Amino acid sequence: MLQHAVMLCYSQQSPVIRNVNVAEFKKTMDALPNEVVVDLRTPEEIEKGKIPGAIAIDFYGDNFKSELQKLDRNKPYLLYCAGGGRSGQTVEVMEKMGFKNIYNLETGFKGWVKEKMPVEKR
Repeated sequence: MLQHAVMLCYSQQSPVIRNVNVAEFKKTMDALPNEVVVDLRTPEEIEKGKIPGAIAIDFYGDNFKSELQKLDRNKPYLLYCAGGGRSGQTVEVMEKMGFKNIYNLETGFKGWVKEKMPVEKR
């Protein structure tokens, strides 16, 4: 059911900006085509592990906004940080930049690990 609803929202290109829990985040990752998972933590934090397939854009990096500007606004983005704060702020920035499909992992990477979800290490 969620997959159908997500696909329906995605195919209509209506704005979808949601805060989601771990289970919803994983279901959305599995359901959406061409989704981009974005890790907003620092390189030091990412060394401890990340969600498989995530790209890194350091929220505190000097080139944070310019890296966001390079992204395709038509793709769906699934954002996370350590606990949900930085990703919540990034949702607002991306929305102002014209991104339409953004999902924020409310509990961040800590919540992902707590739920024993897959983690990729370098």
